[in-house]
Amino acid sequence: MIASVIFIIMLLLFALGMPVGFAMGVAGVIGLFWEGGLQAVYSIMSNTPFRSVASINLSTVPLFIFMAEMVARGNIASDVFGAAQKWIGKTPGGLAYATVAASAGMGAMSGSSVAAAASLSSITIPEMRKAGYDAQVAAGVVTVAGTLAIMIPPSIPLVIYGIVTETSTGKLLMAGILPGILTAVSYCIGILLWRRFKPGVFPDGYSYSWKEKFASLKPLWAFLILGTIVIVTLYSGIGTSTEAAAVGAMGAAVITVLSRRATFRDVYQAALSTAKLTTMIFTIIVGAMILGYFFTLSQTPQNLVKAIGDSGIPAWGVMGLVVVLYLFLGCVMDQVAVLLLTLPLTFPLVTQLGFDAIWFGIIVTKLAEIGLITPPVGMNAYVVSATAKIPLDVVFRGTVVMLAFEIITMIFLLAFPIISTWIPSLM
Repeated sequence: MIASVIFIIMLLLFALGMPVGFAMGVAGVIGLFWEGGLQAVYSIMSNTPFRSVASINLSTVPLFIFMAEMVARGNIASDVFGAAQKWIGKTPGGLAYATVAASAGMGAMSGSSVAAAASLSSITIPEMRKAGYDAQVAAGVVTVAGTLAIMIPPSIPLVIYGIVTETSTGKLLMAGILPGILTAVSYCIGILLWRRFKPGVFPDGYSYSWKEKFASLKPLWAFLILGTIVIVTLYSGIGTSTEAAAVGAMGAAVITVLSRRATFRDVYQAALSTAKLTTMIFTIIVGAMILGYFFTLSQTPQNLVKAIGDSGIPAWGVMGLVVVLYLFLGCVMDQVAVLLLTLPLTFPLVTQLGFDAIWFGIIVTKLAEIGLITPPVGMNAYVVSATAKIPLDVVFRGTVVMLAFEIITMIFLLAFPIISTWIPSLM
């Protein structure tokens, strides 16, 4: 009962325009006062804000964000897209396939879907429009393809999931490889079927010589180095996820500056953007931890597990309800806020039902990925709309077809957990 009231208060604060982190924190403080009085509030508030973010593991977040910022400023995405365009751009819909390939490449260097969507939309949409693509199709493909960055490692949502649930961050990041590849393949199948059932939507591309094709591979050295650094460090056990993020961030800065892709001013601007975004994420973490202490004090997770256990609902029925919950919240909230708000409740519930923690992390990330492209708060759609100067309703209409293949991929991941757990099992 008390938890329901606190949740309603938090939603009202959201509706009044209070930032997510503060809304969680205020609701949590009210709940703590309700449960334990001023003593409980003082006990939690005297140390929680510091302890919530004073973790070496959390340093992974700003490092991956900085890496993504430097990759975006160094125009590395344009090299990846250019190579993909030369090799597969001739086929009908070739630029759409090239966009998916470029997004997968960005995913190997950036844990930020927003950064990937912004970079890709400024590069790929003008090329697609020049080739005769409709604005709705071009924007829809870029919006959906940009979500690959939060599944393919490095992934900021997976890092946050690992920290909140105390699950191995390294294994979680590696677990995202096969689901990321599966997602990219499903996008390509979606484009193929879209072209088959609606001829003329995807114009023919341009033909390039073999010399041009091989020449397009030359600038990819920066992409290959950065992607290899992160993946090898994580998989081989040479370093932790934090050390992989540090090496990747330093590598992105050094490579882009020495190759004159970026200036020292770009490094400063990247650091400034990183500080702003990190501050936002850490504020949400602090607010979520305060709310989480209220849930713990009121024994909400234990009561929820007991209530569901007594209800007789089978485990997969509960999992279905959890999926619906995340799909709904993803439509109205930022993915980081959704994770931090729900995991204190859903993680103990799901793991006590016997589901694998790493598999659930991939499922939650996939659901957050879907939330990035669904109205009214599909962040990727807003970014693409603002960057490409395309009306928001046009962008959302373009995502509908590809969204169906996101759902199909989700069903595969739910039905075959080994897709998510196989690589971590080898580490």
